Amino acid sequence: MNATKPIPSSFARLPKTYEALCRIHLPRTLHDDIELEAVTEIIDLMAGHPLNKDQSDYLETLSELAGAYESANHAALPALPPHEFLAAHLENIGMTATEWGKLIGIDRSTASRLLRGERKFNTTHVRKTAGALHLDASLLI
Repeated sequence: MNATKPIPSSFARLPKTYEALCRIHLPRTLHDDIELEAVTEIIDLMAGHPLNKDQSDYLETLSELAGAYESANHAALPALPPHEFLAAHLENIGMTATEWGKLIGIDRSTASRLLRGERKFNTTHVRKTAGALHLDASLLI
């Protein structure tokens, strides 16, 4: 690991400039899972926050490095059918089928049938779900 300063405990404590961010962790090719873990910790800390240009560039660089390492060293997960992907995603974010149904304007029984794979998603389901949950629509097709 190439950290020269400890990783801050909160986003608010992260530096605002690229140079200062590099003092925490210098972006470079990742060689092992320990380095990946350090980069992932920083990515997770920054993700979902409004970033300035330097922070955005730094996050993009770390994300590209992490993606390249994972592509080269970790087997890709098999693609899940859309209903299984969405059911797993909803479970991960703590959302029930009923809550998801309300979010996209469908009743509970329709939501349950969709998540069990008994019905196919239509374009409205895909569009509303992708928009509401900030997902890539291709994951639901």
